[in-house]
Amino acid sequence: MQLHLVPGAIEAAHPAHVNHTGDLWGAWNVDPQLLVPLALAAVWYARGLSRWPERSREHPRWRSALFYAGLLVLLLAIESPLDAAAEHHLTFHMVQHELLVLIAPSLILLGAPTTPLLRGLPRELRLGVVGGLARRRAVRRGGRLLTHPLLAGGLFTAVLWLWHLAPGWYEAALTSEWIHELQHASFVAVGFLVWWNLVDPAPLRARLGYLPRILFLLAIGVPKHILGALLTFASDPFYDYYEGRQLLDISLATDQQIGGLIMWAPSQLLMLGVAAVIFAVWYGKSGQGQPDEPPAARARRPGAGSRGDASG
Repeated sequence: MQLHLVPGAIEAAHPAHVNHTGDLWGAWNVDPQLLVPLALAAVWYARGLSRWPERSREHPRWRSALFYAGLLVLLLAIESPLDAAAEHHLTFHMVQHELLVLIAPSLILLGAPTTPLLRGLPRELRLGVVGGLARRRAVRRGGRLLTHPLLAGGLFTAVLWLWHLAPGWYEAALTSEWIHELQHASFVAVGFLVWWNLVDPAPLRARLGYLPRILFLLAIGVPKHILGALLTFASDPFYDYYEGRQLLDISLATDQQIGGLIMWAPSQLLMLGVAAVIFAVWYGKSGQGQPDEPPAARARRPGAGSRGDASG
């Protein structure tokens, strides 16, 4: 459901609208299926922190700031005029996708949400639903399987390539609301699976040691950058849907080139930056006599790994 804050924005949000970029800024969405979960996550996280006065580990304010920044990025990516602009230009669609795949999941996980959210949940949900699921062996095995680096990386690549190159998939997402929501959900989901292998959302730990994380990051980056290069250097536009719908005075070919570059260059710089940070953390820990312990060795230590103390 869209809420248009200025009269001209109704026209701006419609795919047939052309060259009224000023009106586009009034096109905001109100989607309860996204706003309600985000609001609950924000409230439960804050309540969980307030219920955690004597903490067994450090939870600095920057983690909370990153968590809320991740929620804000999700909100802006889907509810702001960026979503309406994405109906008119591949460029804006690529910006939206990068926010959903790379930025929002990484910020939320860096916010170490496990303990605050669990402590903030109503008792019935925490013990009855979450606790019940956590006790199921099939659920635990499914979680370990989905977060396995090979499967997470494979799903990440498959989702990106299928939505952009499988015949009719991209256009279907632009013409069907529920398919578009499915596309966004799949981007966020694979983003979380990938970042789960790269960051440590305390008290949980990533599946990989520090140096393997760098190799994993480079491995998943290559197919993504190749896809961006295909869009950038293609001789013909891939998506005729945008013909006659442009808000900006650029050709379909130019729009696709810019979109491909957005998928390619900024994410490459981001991944290189993340790799540098991971290396710096590894180097710092190795200098303090903390070796880059493989996941199997960590799992043998009492209380280590993904079955750590989720309550803090």
